[in-house]
Amino acid sequence: MLNRYRSKVKGYLEAIVKPLAKIGITPNQLTFVGLLISLLGAYFFAQGSQRIAALVLLFGSLVDALDGTLARLTEKTSRFGAFLDSTFDRISDGAVLFGIAYGGLVKWEIAVIALIGSYLVSYERCRAELAGSGTLAIGIAERAERLLIIIVTALFNRVDIGVYAVAVLAWITAFQRLWEAKKRLD
Repeated sequence: MLNRYRSKVKGYLEAIVKPLAKIGITPNQLTFVGLLISLLGAYFFAQGSQRIAALVLLFGSLVDALDGTLARLTEKTSRFGAFLDSTFDRISDGAVLFGIAYGGLVKWEIAVIALIGSYLVSYERCRAELAGSGTLAIGIAERAERLLIIIVTALFNRVDIGVYAVAVLAWITAFQRLWEAKKRLD
């Protein structure tokens, strides 16, 4: 859902990455920095510092949006870069939910349900696209939406509500993608 706003913020993102390109920062380096920031956010969740974790993740989500923009701007897009970004996104998702559960901010069982749903959404897109469905970026809670829910609820020290919402919405999205993949691939 939030992906439809990507074109509206493209100019702002390009303005941010132009100085990074001039000093020689590569898209993969930026992807790695984004992962480190997410891990820092997970650490703050594990310490019970929801608001700090939310602010760290908010900054990390900006960095996460910049690597692809930098790759396109510098004409350094690559299949490995896309693979690395997707892989690091999964690590970030898992680390954040682990940090929340480890910090006792939500029951671990709910964090696991949210994690499985989140991973399934990503897997379904990849697998369906490999099977020839075309782009399967559909559903009410793609990664950006799920992350935004976690950030906003953590700002109010209620990340537990966010994880419950992510658990439900991720599974709804998984079923939306399953249904759409069936229609396209049958």
